[in-house]
Amino acid sequence: MVRLRSPQVCKNSGQAALILIMIMAVIGAVSVSVAAREVESLRSQEIETAGSQAEGAAGAGIELALSTRADVPQTQVGTGNVTYQATYASLGSTGFVAGEVEEGDLVAVSLSGAVGVTAINIYWNNTAAVFASLLNANQATGNYSVDRFSGDADATRVASNKFSQVTSGTYTFQDVSFVNRTTVPINMAADPAPNQLRVMVLYQRSSVGIEPVGGTLANGQVVTVNSTGTAENNIVTNVSLTRFSERLPAVFDNVLYTNNSLSQ
Repeated sequence: MVRLRSPQVCKNSGQAALILIMIMAVIGAVSVSVAAREVESLRSQEIETAGSQAEGAAGAGIELALSTRADVPQTQVGTGNVTYQATYASLGSTGFVAGEVEEGDLVAVSLSGAVGVTAINIYWNNTAAVFASLLNANQATGNYSVDRFSGDADATRVASNKFSQVTSGTYTFQDVSFVNRTTVPINMAADPAPNQLRVMVLYQRSSVGIEPVGGTLANGQVVTVNSTGTAENNIVTNVSLTRFSERLPAVFDNVLYTNNSLSQ
């Protein structure tokens, strides 16, 4: 005998199957979404790791270029696919511009290796003033001396600080505009011979331009290094460094160049 299901039973079975299909579809969608997020997270971690490797490699290129004072060819790090390379440039023979020197900070100009220089033009902006120390040295005889120069365009301040007053004007040096200029005479044949010019910015920060007159300075006043680090998946990091001559603190003048010592 054949038993027939009632229409109600068939209807309930169909609804249950539909609900089951919908639940499975939702579970599948959630699983795909979770898997996609996991893949994306792993991908982000890989990119972050590769980025850190590329940045570290670029930094290594900077350090090696500075220590060797030369270009660095493409170099592999370990046995992986991380590499770095760098270009090194030593500049400043015709002068340089140091941007945004803070109040009380110093710009150093090396006169070692200078050829034919008879003076140094110092440029600056705003209502700042400059105080320059010309350090002279004869290491053979131990004879050291310091000559001091100043420049200030503010007549009211000059009355009290006793700086040399300069007249503001319009000057352009290495495509940078300046409003103040003073000139420091240089006698390379003197004994002790000029060794370094140190320019301190006072009252307000300012860009400072250094221009040799009558000759050239030795390169190395400004050093620039451009380094590229490459890691997995062609992740590339570029790092650039511009370094000026060492800016030693002002107390250096009063210790080394007076054959004296510090006291408190």
